[in-house]
Amino acid sequence: MRIQDILPQISVNDNWGKEYKRYIPQFIAYARERTPINEWKPDVSDQLFRSVNCISSLRQGNFYLNEREIIRAHWNELISPLGIIVDNPDTFCIEQCYEIIRIIKKHIAANRQAATLRFLSAFQPKQLCTVVTWYYLDEIYNSLKEVGVELPEGYGGDPIQKSHYLQSFIKNSYPDADDIERGTYAWRLPHLLRGLKKSKVSKNSCKNSEEPLSITADILSISEVLKMPLAIPDYQRPYVWNMANVEQMLSDIKNSMEQGKHKYRIGSIILHNNDLVDGQQRITTICLIKLVWSRMIDISEEKKTVCVLKYAHAQSFKHIKENYDYIQKWFNALPESRRMEFASYIDKCCELVVIRITGEESLSLAFKLFDSQNGRGKPLEAYNLLKAYHLRAMSASDDNEKIVCDREWEQNTRYGRCRNDSISSYDILKHLFDEQLYRTRIWCRNAEAGVFTKKRISEFKGMHIDKVHHVDFPFQNKQLLLFMTEKFYQTFLKETLPTCSRFNDGDGQGINPFVTMTQPIVNGKNFFEYIRSYAEIYKKLFLEIDSYQMYDFKVFYKKNCLSYDGHWRTGDNYIREMYKSLIMLLFDKFGENGVNEYHRHLYVIAYYLRRKQSRVYYSTVAKYPSPFFSLIENAKDMSALRELESIISQPEYDTIYNGKDFPLYDDVLKSIK
Repeated sequence: MRIQDILPQISVNDNWGKEYKRYIPQFIAYARERTPINEWKPDVSDQLFRSVNCISSLRQGNFYLNEREIIRAHWNELISPLGIIVDNPDTFCIEQCYEIIRIIKKHIAANRQAATLRFLSAFQPKQLCTVVTWYYLDEIYNSLKEVGVELPEGYGGDPIQKSHYLQSFIKNSYPDADDIERGTYAWRLPHLLRGLKKSKVSKNSCKNSEEPLSITADILSISEVLKMPLAIPDYQRPYVWNMANVEQMLSDIKNSMEQGKHKYRIGSIILHNNDLVDGQQRITTICLIKLVWSRMIDISEEKKTVCVLKYAHAQSFKHIKENYDYIQKWFNALPESRRMEFASYIDKCCELVVIRITGEESLSLAFKLFDSQNGRGKPLEAYNLLKAYHLRAMSASDDNEKIVCDREWEQNTRYGRCRNDSISSYDILKHLFDEQLYRTRIWCRNAEAGVFTKKRISEFKGMHIDKVHHVDFPFQNKQLLLFMTEKFYQTFLKETLPTCSRFNDGDGQGINPFVTMTQPIVNGKNFFEYIRSYAEIYKKLFLEIDSYQMYDFKVFYKKNCLSYDGHWRTGDNYIREMYKSLIMLLFDKFGENGVNEYHRHLYVIAYYLRRKQSRVYYSTVAKYPSPFFSLIENAKDMSALRELESIISQPEYDTIYNGKDFPLYDDVLKSIK
């Protein structure tokens, strides 16, 4: 589905749309002239702060009366960044946006994310036209994905970055729309898309209920397979085969040809309808081989084998380019007389076992057949074996729930960050499992935490709780009770009995308030909620480093962990990951207030190793911190953390042993004492 086909269905000329279009140019004009707010026309000022028709009418949080007066009183501080924003309507002025957020937060002593984002959108509709609450941005994005709108990668970051992403996408997809009108689209999108989704789901469910489960297995030639309308589903990992994998496939085919074998079976692929559940690596490599060959002998366009697969990962494009170049060199090294023979052998003699599964519960069965390491394929990361395990555990869930879990998982393996109009990709889950989750759970047991490998994935395999599975042992009753209590709360108490958020201004939709880092694991959907929650926390603490949430800690972290001379050393990386794990556990237990109070103390405890030793080994970090993790894990309240103050007051933390001078450490220690 294309967004160009959706947007024209949205009316932008209702009362709100008309007022929005009328007043936005006036807001911008006053800011461009640097006019003090008390000199604005009263009706324009009211529309910015208080009226029921324009910006303030959106149900997303407004500034309180006293906050409006405070903002008016400090308008001279806002004039400069607002002026830069309106002077550059085509530029994403992210630094000025953050400056305004900090100014407002400083004077009203509260994080008013929704109201501030709405305030900013009044001055730069081209870049911040979503004019919605910070949590509503995810609803817009997810509603687009759920109805099949093709979205580029890169969605992520804090509310400003997410708003900019959506605005840019709408603008690029629908350039004929008026810049100010475009501000009304995103607010109305989810309501429209929910109707489309409901209609689509209803239609599909009727179809599935009538379609019985079907499993077929056929042996097909390569040419037959490449004629099929294959697709790579969103939940699939990237194309990751490297040149060694490609060379192995080419050599195996060549050896079979030279041995005179009439048939060579490359392997198998698993299809859910036409989606490649398994086999992407083989099929993509075969397509590259065919593409290189067709270009070498200049086959006419109508006779070329065209690969219909579409890829969404930057990592896929990188490997496709590298492997295409390698295959070219490999073909050129063959004697010219053997090239045609090799290409013909692939078409006529190479074959694949094609397993196709369709009908009701077909995706669930396809996942069960999924083999994590097929033939000579590149093995999955340890954490991806957990994904397959927990998807299989979702026997009581429908296919749509499984697909959502898969998509969220894969998005976190390629988290995109907007930096100066470029997007970098970051595998959050690899870092999260390797360090912050696995090792924290082990350290909290006062044990030595080694490397997270496939042999240790049982740490994240737990108990089944659903209509089919019942508890097996008495000790599991406690987890059953917690599971049922959460369900009861979500159903009956959520609107009347608020939970305590970790972030002072609210956690947002992505973080489950009931998860803890060291909790017993419940298999299936609960596991995916657990991982999603800590992926969101990881982003907000360590990736969205320039955002205003926990700004003081992030300034400290950037200066003392990411910027000093030598921070790149292997031993320093070990220490930094340990420090991040300590911070995440502290945040998990006591939230933002706990981190604000004790992040310096934990820094001294972690970086004491750098000051003590000239070389820091992985084995050292594996043994060292468990007492400190146990202390935080077992703390009943913030007063129990005063033990950290006693620990770093000991003389050894002032002493340099075999390590080096570390001025940053000394400054932090001095600031605490």
